[in-house]
Amino acid sequence: MKYLPVLLFWLSSLAFAADWTTRPLDELAVFPEFRAPANVLARDEAKLAAEIGARIVAMPVREGQAVSKGAELVRLDDAAYRIEVERALAQVELVSNRIRLAEAQLAQSRALAGKGFISADGLRIKETELAVLGSEQDAARAALRAARLNLERAVVRAPYAGVVRNRLANVGDLAVPGSALLTFSATGDAEVRARVAEDLLAGLRAGKGWALHAGEAVYPLRLSRISPLIERAGQAREVMLLADAALPPGLAGELRWRSVTPYLPPAYVQQRNGVQGVYVERDGRAVFIELPRAQAGRAAAVDLPPDTRVIDEGRFALALRGDAR
Repeated sequence: MKYLPVLLFWLSSLAFAADWTTRPLDELAVFPEFRAPANVLARDEAKLAAEIGARIVAMPVREGQAVSKGAELVRLDDAAYRIEVERALAQVELVSNRIRLAEAQLAQSRALAGKGFISADGLRIKETELAVLGSEQDAARAALRAARLNLERAVVRAPYAGVVRNRLANVGDLAVPGSALLTFSATGDAEVRARVAEDLLAGLRAGKGWALHAGEAVYPLRLSRISPLIERAGQAREVMLLADAALPPGLAGELRWRSVTPYLPPAYVQQRNGVQGVYVERDGRAVFIELPRAQAGRAAAVDLPPDTRVIDEGRFALALRGDAR
């Protein structure tokens, strides 16, 4: 009779064990793929405007045409600005001649002052006249540099390698300072930008396999940065990624990445006392583990060891009986 309690416990254990089976978490876990709409945008895009007023005489680059840095995009009529350069050059030469004359007169005055024929005040006047001419020469040279700068601005050049996206003016139009002539986009180092919901950002940072899927093409990406600003409407942030391959600006697709956190399939997420969770085996007993962020009908992220024994067959009966801890 003394073995009867042990025998009864053994038989009850067999009966209890037969109620359900288990499978390891790493056998059941899935690693879902997340998606977000994405676009390829040029890292730099500018509306190139006229810096001087003149009529457009040439626009050698057409829309959609790629050019290298420094290529001529727009040429303005520069006749008036060439005249300004010539006038400034003449003014510099005029002042230089006057300075040479003043220097000669000052040298003569100093010789005469040494012999007492010119007073000290008269000598100072000659020195002051030469200093004034020196200032006039500086102003004339500055005016020449300004005239040459305006002449250079008669040609609008590509600030970087890129492509003309839109022409906003045509040959024959009168350009005024500040008027936009064309939209120019850089072709190098294009960025992939996607808006990702705030609650997915942690998984994005820890995820792997970031890629842009555009039609049949797949472009591997690497994370560049995440904007600190949150859009109020969608509670999302803008994520910027880079690709090793050259991507054309304007390409649209999906940003996809795979979670590194194990998720339980929806069929294993159950409800008990109004709380979502999962049944696991611990020390031969079924234990209910709450998953506060789980939602019915959706896979749920779990923070459990990979060898955790998850109740498989018989888990629905456990929920009905309510005999699990």
